[in-house]
Amino acid sequence: MKKRVCAAVLLSLMMLSGCGARQSEVLRPSGAADAVELYARASDGTFASAEYRFALELLRGALRTKENENVMLSPYSVLQALGMTMNGAAGQTRTEAENLLIGTGHTIEELNEYLYGWCGGQEPQNDACRLHTANCIWINEQIRNVKDTFLQQNENYYAAEIRRSPFDSSALREINGFVKKETDSMVPKILDRLDPAAMLVLVNAVCFDAKWASPYEKDQISDGSFTNADGSSAAVQMMTGHETEYLEQNGAVGFLKYYAGQYAFAGILPPADVTVQEWLDAQTEESLISMVSGRTAAAVTAVMPAFQADTSVQLETLLPGMGMPSAFSDSADFSALSDESLKIDEVVHKTHIDVGAAGTKAAAATAVVMTKGALEVTGEQKTVRLDRPFVYMILDMTNELPVFIGTVQTL
Repeated sequence: MKKRVCAAVLLSLMMLSGCGARQSEVLRPSGAADAVELYARASDGTFASAEYRFALELLRGALRTKENENVMLSPYSVLQALGMTMNGAAGQTRTEAENLLIGTGHTIEELNEYLYGWCGGQEPQNDACRLHTANCIWINEQIRNVKDTFLQQNENYYAAEIRRSPFDSSALREINGFVKKETDSMVPKILDRLDPAAMLVLVNAVCFDAKWASPYEKDQISDGSFTNADGSSAAVQMMTGHETEYLEQNGAVGFLKYYAGQYAFAGILPPADVTVQEWLDAQTEESLISMVSGRTAAAVTAVMPAFQADTSVQLETLLPGMGMPSAFSDSADFSALSDESLKIDEVVHKTHIDVGAAGTKAAAATAVVMTKGALEVTGEQKTVRLDRPFVYMILDMTNELPVFIGTVQTL
C-alpha cells in the first residue's frame, strides 16, 4: 500500500518595479559543513525546540479560526517559505523572524544551514520512501533591484533555480506547471493570477511518498463510527493495525505507525474530557518532544479512521501575534533583498490530506505576498482508538521533527 504526502511549500510574491541581475550558478554554501554534519546539527535541542514550538503555535492559531474543523498544516513547508523570504530581511524585521523561526540568539544563517542539512542528509530516495524538495525563484524582467547576496543565499542553501520572465499569463502557467510537476499533481495550481507588478515569485515544493512498513490488509479494514467534536456521529472506515510503540502523557495516549523509511505517523488522542483545542493550548514544545521521545515499547492495537480534509489559513493574521509584527508593517526592513521599500501583505497556507484504505495523499502550499511600503516489544497490551477528535503528525524519525501536523475533529 502506497502512502503519498506532498507539499507545495513556498510561494512569495514581492511587489516592486525596476530591473536587476540574476544568478544562475548553484553552489554549495561557502565554507559550510557538509549536509551530513549539518543534518546532525538539526537534531539538536535548539532546532527541535524551535520546530515544535512553531508547529504548535501555528496549529493552535489556525484552530481558533476554525472551531471544530479539521486542520492540517506543514511547519516544514512554512519554515522553508519564511526562511527563504527572510534571507532578504534586515534589522528588527530579521531579528523577529530569527526569534520565531530558530530561537532567540540564533540567526537566519543557522536556519539556512539546518534546512540545508535536513534536506541533504535525508536517506537516499527509493520507491518505498522518498521526500523530494524543489525550489525555484521567478524574477520579473522589469524589476530594477534584487540583491545578488539574497539570490545567492537561496541558491546555496535551498538549491533554488533562478528564472527571469515577464509576469504574464505564460509565467503564470510556468509557475503552476512547476508546482504541479514537483508535487506529483497533488497541488495542480498555486496561483489563480499573477500581478504584473509583482517583483518575485519564490516557490518551494515538497513531495513525501512512502509505503507503510506494515500495510493494512483487507481484514484490517471495517465499518466503524467516529464521534465528531459537536457530539454527532459519523459512519467511517476504520483501519486496525498492530503497532509496537506507545505514547502516553497526562491522560493523552497515542501510537507511532512507521513507513518503510525514516518517517512515522503519530496519532494522539487527548483525554476524553478535554477538547483538541484545550489539549493543544496546554502543550509546550518540551511536552510534545517528551511525549515522542519518551515513547515506550508495547503491543498496541491502533485503530484510526479513513479521512480527508482541506484547510485554508491566512497566516498574516497569526504570524504578527507569534512574534513577527515588523514584517507586516510599514517599518518592515527587507533591505537585504532590495533597496526598495517592501512589506509582507499576505501569507496564505492551503493543504489537503486524504487518508484511506489504499494510502495517504496530502499537499500543502504557502503563499507570501509582499507589497511596497525500533524498540523491543513488551508483553503489555495497549489499545488506542482514534474514534473521536485527535491530533496527528508525520515525523522524520531521524531527528523526530514534524513534517506535517494536524487534527481530525469532524468526519
